[in-house]
Amino acid sequence: MKVFLILTALLSSFCGFSQDINYDEFYKTIEKRVFYHEHAKLLDEINVVLANNPDGYSTSEIENLKVLKVQALVDANLLDEGLALSNEMLSENHLTPYHLTSLLIQRALIYEILEEFRKSFDDLSSAKVYIDKDQRIKTKYYATWLIRMSSWYRVQDKKEQSYHLALKAKEFAEAQHNLSKSSEAGILLAFYHSDHENYDEAIALNNKAIAVGKALNNKISVTYLYLNLSGIYKKLDQERISNIYIDSAFNHIKNTDYLEIKSASYKMKSEASKARQLLDSALYYYKTAVDYEKAHNFNLKTIKINEQTLDFELKKEQIEKEKVITENKTLYKNLLLIFIIALVLLAFLIQEIKRKKQTDRQKLIIEKEALKLEQTVKDKTFLIHEINHRIKNNLAVILSLIEIQGQESNKTTDEQIKQLHDRVNTIALGHQLFSYDLDTAEKSFVNMETYAKTVFETKRSATTKPFSYYIEASKVELMVDIALPFGLVLNELITNSIKHAKPNNAKILELNLNISLQDQNIQVIYKDNGAEFPTPQNSEAMGLYIVEGMLNQISATYTRELSTFFITIPYAKNS
Repeated sequence: MKVFLILTALLSSFCGFSQDINYDEFYKTIEKRVFYHEHAKLLDEINVVLANNPDGYSTSEIENLKVLKVQALVDANLLDEGLALSNEMLSENHLTPYHLTSLLIQRALIYEILEEFRKSFDDLSSAKVYIDKDQRIKTKYYATWLIRMSSWYRVQDKKEQSYHLALKAKEFAEAQHNLSKSSEAGILLAFYHSDHENYDEAIALNNKAIAVGKALNNKISVTYLYLNLSGIYKKLDQERISNIYIDSAFNHIKNTDYLEIKSASYKMKSEASKARQLLDSALYYYKTAVDYEKAHNFNLKTIKINEQTLDFELKKEQIEKEKVITENKTLYKNLLLIFIIALVLLAFLIQEIKRKKQTDRQKLIIEKEALKLEQTVKDKTFLIHEINHRIKNNLAVILSLIEIQGQESNKTTDEQIKQLHDRVNTIALGHQLFSYDLDTAEKSFVNMETYAKTVFETKRSATTKPFSYYIEASKVELMVDIALPFGLVLNELITNSIKHAKPNNAKILELNLNISLQDQNIQVIYKDNGAEFPTPQNSEAMGLYIVEGMLNQISATYTRELSTFFITIPYAKNS
């Protein structure tokens, strides 16, 4: 398969040379280099133009030379370099449809050799669009396109489709009096006939191609065709004739500089000598073939290094040009700016100041808005976490209250519901009062005096027993996690005072609450004017149980002297 692809590439090169292309002498010289496969000289000459363009060729002419360079790189089997150059040309988009069609067909050959058949087909499809639109492009490239499509099917072992396209290419080329393309299509037909063991037809088509190659003095193509005929006769077990064609190929190429085909010829000569038991000759030819192969590979590596060097130099030059252009633009702008300043300095300064202020103002607004948005996201995230936390804690407290309430078996259901309502309502009052302090993040506070007053007023409106109260409080705020348990404690103390306190001399019940800060602790003193606050028994102890439980929850302590309670709460605002 590889030999076939190389052969079709070689035939493409001399077919391109045979057409009339009206370009200057340099372009014609490059075409001849392509035809004669003089890769090193061709690339050196094109690279000089690409690097320096001493004759001032136009962009279109440069791009046309690059198309020939791609063809030369493919012919030299430098597929990666050829593909990279073609990609660069497509990205720059300087090619005319005429030369773009040629480039697309060359790319299709690259992808075919790389066995990336989908990409090869895509490029051939793109080329067909231009061929169908322009008669001049069709005349030039339609036969080449058909041959490329035939080859595309052949390498995928779709031989019938390949045969019909090759036949169509041969007919089109003959109608255009293009013997080169007709010969190339004939080679494809020869492969088809050889595959089907129709060797006479295959031999005839190869001989016709040899005649065209000799007329064009294309030694490489003629040599490959001789070797191809040798293979056919070998299949026919006609060793003598096979060896004659090997000798013809060998003699045709031995005095040339075409190292790759010389290596192939010497290998065939070695195999033929080995078959004749001429082992010394076989070894000589084999070693010579290896030497030519090494020399050819060395030349390819040299070309590859030269291409990389050129690519580096071109990129370096491009950077330098861009730098010069940038510097020139900067200089021009500076001169223009000086000129404008000289004419309208005052107006310009005013406008610049306005513009700068407006820009700074807009920037400041944007920054503030960004900060606001960021803070809003943080605040909302905090609020969600805080609410979830409060709900969890409050539900836990309520569940505890319900459990405690359920243990008071000596009370009626109404009494139990009433007490539970008062306790849960105390929690609700705290929530009505507390606010989230987002500036200090993750903390929320309740004013103790306000909360205590609300609890007192709620209890007064819920009982028939009259009482008065007095609150003396420093400005103290508690985190809600501490304030709510404190509220429940206060609620229980007031409830017990209402139930059990008996003022002396039948006076009205008086309740007193004092809140102060002492040594980083909050001191709370609660008392009533009852003779005594009796120790509850059995279920009556539930209220005191709640008091102790809530105080333990907030790490508070208390002592009692008669009806006076002394409570110490760690101050938690800054904790």
